[in-house]
Amino acid sequence: MDLSVEGCRLRVGEDLPRGGQVTVAFESLLGPGTTSIEVEVPGTIMWSRREGLSFQVGIQFVESPTALQDILTALA
Repeated sequence: MDLSVEGCRLRVGEDLPRGGQVTVAFESLLGPGTTSIEVEVPGTIMWSRREGLSFQVGIQFVESPTALQDILTALA
């Protein structure tokens, strides 16, 4: 739902415990006819709340790999 080099907000199907460790995988194409960028980013669950039938979680990334910045640039 939201993404930055420091963290993200995701909609998930279950309540995840605050302080839990997760790895979030991202993939993006840089443009027509180009290869995709893939990156897995470890993070810590900072909060979780129910939103209707699903949950939203806030995740703070442990590190910000260069590939994540490349994906954010491609999305801009």
